[in-house]
Amino acid sequence: MRGQTESSHKVHMDSIERNQDCAWSCSEGLQCKPRAYSPLSAFHCRNQAVSSGVFNNVTLSNVLACEGRKCSLQLRIAASVNVTGDIRGVSVCADSAGMIGHCQIYTFGPVGKGKATGKQVDVQFKCVPVRPGQLVFVTLKTIPGYCKAIWTQRHLVPECSHEGIRDEITECITGKLAYTVNKARNMLTVKVTDAPENTDYNLRLCHKRNVICAGEGAQRTIKPQYLESSITLHYAKPLPCLCIEGWPARVDARRVQVCPFKNNFEELWSGITYDLNKEELIWEPLCPVKVSVSLCHADGGKSCQDLGNAFYSEGQKVMFSSVDPHPMLCTKFTTEVGEWIKCPFAKGNFSVWTAKITSKDGQQSAEISTWVKASFSISVCEMNPSSQCKQIEGNQFQTLSVDKMKPTVFNLPKSACEVCVCIKVQRVDVRFSVPVLQCDLQCSSWCHAPERSQDIEKVLFPALIILTGILAAVLFGRMTIKDGDKRRTPWTKLRCLRMNQ
Repeated sequence: MRGQTESSHKVHMDSIERNQDCAWSCSEGLQCKPRAYSPLSAFHCRNQAVSSGVFNNVTLSNVLACEGRKCSLQLRIAASVNVTGDIRGVSVCADSAGMIGHCQIYTFGPVGKGKATGKQVDVQFKCVPVRPGQLVFVTLKTIPGYCKAIWTQRHLVPECSHEGIRDEITECITGKLAYTVNKARNMLTVKVTDAPENTDYNLRLCHKRNVICAGEGAQRTIKPQYLESSITLHYAKPLPCLCIEGWPARVDARRVQVCPFKNNFEELWSGITYDLNKEELIWEPLCPVKVSVSLCHADGGKSCQDLGNAFYSEGQKVMFSSVDPHPMLCTKFTTEVGEWIKCPFAKGNFSVWTAKITSKDGQQSAEISTWVKASFSISVCEMNPSSQCKQIEGNQFQTLSVDKMKPTVFNLPKSACEVCVCIKVQRVDVRFSVPVLQCDLQCSSWCHAPERSQDIEKVLFPALIILTGILAAVLFGRMTIKDGDKRRTPWTKLRCLRMNQ
């Protein structure tokens, strides 16, 4: 802005007035003569001194000009002009990139018997049509033009999201979508309301990926006379990025989207695949989501211990290399709203190796078989009451290399049956693996794991109580009482006594 201070204008953005006067006007009693002129006209300004503050109280405001139910967005410009010297008028231009500007000239006539010189003239210019989101450059100049008396200002017209215009301007009206979900049939029933009149309406399902919503399935076009009817759309998976998108069938129409399953993150964690040859575990998100992904070891309870660092993704594919498939090796997904654990190898026989306990002539041994060439660490540990396997003092980890389809035997110490001993086996030639415990030693004095004994007690104790009750009832029922020459059960004797009473 040149020639004026920043405080000399006001911009009204919050409220948008409706049906305000958009005609031009000047101070009362002053004869103004407006005329349009081309913004391409040559402009020459005088580089002469002029009193400061020619333009004051410049106001830019957005208004709605409505005729019936149809409204248009207008920019209203008003200013106070201090007329000095030979200034006899003012011009205003509203320009926008890629568009021909709207320019007007207002010349001041006499005020009563005198002239306008030395007076302050209030001018309201004719409103300029604008569009939502348009950036407008407003310029005020004097007639004749003085280089030091030019007022310029940028003005950003509100977007369609502004509550004052989103349901008033034709190009902003998108319609509203209501829906019901039929999960059993993977079906959405959609109802369109408040759509523009006499215009076809488009409806479709799409997958929202940041700004773009990629279409899924066929697009439905609804004629205006059928907008009262419901439309059914079928979907494959209830993904959080699956949205219903609707828009009036015209060029560059704004669109409205509703996403029925936006909180259904559970569906995202199913896209896990494993390449057995490359030993790669891959997760590719079906929707863009901010998530950290890590591999973890499920201990049979609710916890899952992390294996290595987590990978952060905002919709990109995550790949873990050198992974040993095992039912207890799981994937942990952590987002801002929660944590999910998925174990892709829990169902089915995915393990590429097995470990088992064998016994021959009193010698306990561990046998490892594998379908791929692999290396393993083996150690002996003792189960304690807390269900943890404690390393036995003096027992060191041993590493074995096992060839494909060639079982390898590892002999256990002869004292293995004296305590509750297990063997811990873990693959060590990969980056991600979990340890496996084998505790089923074939000893004459069976050593059971603490959690197993607790489970047995939980089952046997109630069973013994029930069995004792059944035996007592049977014995009591078979007892007989001698009553004269008759032999009766206790129940018969009791009935007789009641009858005699």
